[in-house]
Amino acid sequence: MEIVIGLLLSSLSLYCDFIDAECLVISPARLVVKYGDPASSNCSSDTPVEMGWEATQGGTGLTDKEVKFLNWRVDSVNDWNNKPRCYTEGGQCQKQLDITVYKLPDSVSISYRKYPDPMVEKHQYQLQCLVQNIAPIETLRVTFYKVNTTGEQTELDTQHKSKDNIKTPENGAYTLDFTPSRDDDGAQLWCSAMLDLGPEGPQPPPVMESDRLNINVLYKPLINMSPGCFSMNITEGDTQSLACSAKGNPAPSYDWLRPQSAPAPNTTEGRSVVTITNMAKSHSGEYTCIARNHLGNSTCTVNVEVTGASCQAAGSAMVAVLLLQLIHWL
Repeated sequence: MEIVIGLLLSSLSLYCDFIDAECLVISPARLVVKYGDPASSNCSSDTPVEMGWEATQGGTGLTDKEVKFLNWRVDSVNDWNNKPRCYTEGGQCQKQLDITVYKLPDSVSISYRKYPDPMVEKHQYQLQCLVQNIAPIETLRVTFYKVNTTGEQTELDTQHKSKDNIKTPENGAYTLDFTPSRDDDGAQLWCSAMLDLGPEGPQPPPVMESDRLNINVLYKPLINMSPGCFSMNITEGDTQSLACSAKGNPAPSYDWLRPQSAPAPNTTEGRSVVTITNMAKSHSGEYTCIARNHLGNSTCTVNVEVTGASCQAAGSAMVAVLLLQLIHWL
């Protein structure tokens, strides 16, 4: 008996589906309409029937006579939950129009959940993208972007949230954890809100961007010496300058550590360049540059070896002395 009842119910379901599919056709079957815009759809039947539209906007009663089609139309859609349904006399056949009413956001903004004071490399911060008064929020896609000082753009993350098919406008807050590096100093962050309404919606999908957030990243110094930390030979009696350059935010200060026997050098450019005159062999050793700010320091050591004058240079000096004595005698 249960098998017979199951077969009867299955047959009835197939019959109803056949009748439903054949008796009424809605075209277009799906509408995506901006709030306040007009909308319309046609309901048609292969054979003349009395039909009507049941809707909170644009509804009509049954026609006085049998017709093959009936138009549903509103001049301005202002009901978020309208579900227009075309039906025949006695409700023997009915079809519902799939309609989505959308609204672009009033604003899109990006900010810090807690303002960093200041932002420091390798520390984590939370960004927030706030999208105000948008519908339907379940179709919203929020993307975070970064563009560096060279103009290179990076997509950081894309998010969307299901809101259980809520139709009316809502606010959406989306967050992203962001850990800056020194290369992010001077970069910009922003977010965009896109309504992904499917092929029936506007193409390309509408996008609204936030203003750009300029970021300032503090980081400890990193020395960039050219040609780098190295060893060098200097001829005795020469003058030598050693330059130390570091990149840091805030700008670093410089100090030099020198061999104990070396004289105090002349310094310039905030002590980043040292100059030693009349180098002697006792001045040989390690010269270490220290670049520092309140976040840390970086060091670089140059190994300096002072050598005696070459035989050719000594011979030239001796010849010069002899010439001077010869001129004096004459």
